[in-house]
Amino acid sequence: MDVILTRFVAALRHADVRVSPAETLDACAVLERVGIEDERLLRDALALTLAKTREDKARFAQCFDRFFRELPFATPAKQTFFRGVDRAQLVDRVGPEISATARGVIDEVLRDQRSLLALRVEQAAQLAGIESMGALRDKSVVADRIATALGAADLDRVVRGGAEGLDARDAHALRYVRSYLTEEIHRFVDTQYRIRVDASGRRALIEAALDAQLNQIPPEYHREVETQVRVLANRLRRGRKRRRRDQRGLLDIKRTMRANIAYDEALFKLRWRSQRRTEATVFAICDVSGSVARISRFLLLLLYELSDLLPNVRTFAFSNRLGEITGSFRTEGVERAIEEALFDWGKGTTDYGHAWLDFRDLALSDVDHKSTVIVLGDARSNFFDPHVERFRDIARRASRVIWLNPEPRENWGDGDSEMSRYAPHCFRVWRLGSLADLTRVAESLVSLR
Repeated sequence: MDVILTRFVAALRHADVRVSPAETLDACAVLERVGIEDERLLRDALALTLAKTREDKARFAQCFDRFFRELPFATPAKQTFFRGVDRAQLVDRVGPEISATARGVIDEVLRDQRSLLALRVEQAAQLAGIESMGALRDKSVVADRIATALGAADLDRVVRGGAEGLDARDAHALRYVRSYLTEEIHRFVDTQYRIRVDASGRRALIEAALDAQLNQIPPEYHREVETQVRVLANRLRRGRKRRRRDQRGLLDIKRTMRANIAYDEALFKLRWRSQRRTEATVFAICDVSGSVARISRFLLLLLYELSDLLPNVRTFAFSNRLGEITGSFRTEGVERAIEEALFDWGKGTTDYGHAWLDFRDLALSDVDHKSTVIVLGDARSNFFDPHVERFRDIARRASRVIWLNPEPRENWGDGDSEMSRYAPHCFRVWRLGSLADLTRVAESLVSLR
């Protein structure tokens, strides 16, 4: 029981219940005192010892039920699939075709001996490395190993090719046995994954959210995405520092020879010819209307986090009217600055043509051959005049224009989308739908410097 309790404490920690080593020792003492005969007493005693807050107690209750109650083959097999089948003879008829393990599984399913089936699965799971599960992708691997150990391949072969002496009812029953075995194995592995890796179920949801489209992530997972954006910015920041140390420039032969005349031209002192690079100015124009507001939030956060790597960033937000928000990002906290930008400029019906006019009045004179203009938006202008000529004037003055569109290319030109008219004036048009797309954009931004 000490080993089981230790595993249970590990499951609690994966469920975000903080349990210290001292509390684990207290739980061992409680277990020795109350025993395991009375489940309710055991549950209440451990809850008092290991769960402190109200949230911890709710997670404890959920984890306790999963750990001690969700056993394999808790659901009985449906006996209707065995009507008209001679159960005593079925195993003998398929005996020469399959392994002893597979024959035992068939016999135990037919006689509803679920305790023996559960024991088989538990033993096979230990050999399959179920304790080493650490990610969602490991679940299918472990489940396949357990199924193979229990003779699933033999059952598949018999079901596909049949066996001598089997009639249609027998084959139908064996197909159900195979399906029942697979279903219970996967349910068991899923339960064990939640216990060992993700007892609260939150990690799986977060992973699914991070793989989803950014504009479809529910608000309750924005914190996790923002954390990933900050991690991305820190990684790029560290990589940029390494590149700075490594890029010393080309070897200057003349200066090197001159500096080493006193050493009979032995190269003790090296001189490098560094190329002076001018800083690029980035103009970021973000559509913060309702259709792309969520994606704009994450891009604005990324620009804020990379402010030390990209000091010459000017940021603008619009739905119909456009305004510069660079100052608020320099003086306000990131969350407040983003919320103010979405609130102040996210109202009204989207009008790209009017936004280009406002940008011309505010900043077009500052755009030159060293500038990069980045536009984030779906190019849906609500059937207002898109004024492509105004956007073309911006593109001609800038070094490059990069458009980040959350919609796939096949949606360009659909309804009020004007993307197909803007695209010819862009240096690049990239899809910005997922966190992976945002990573690519961030790496490109850093390289602009």
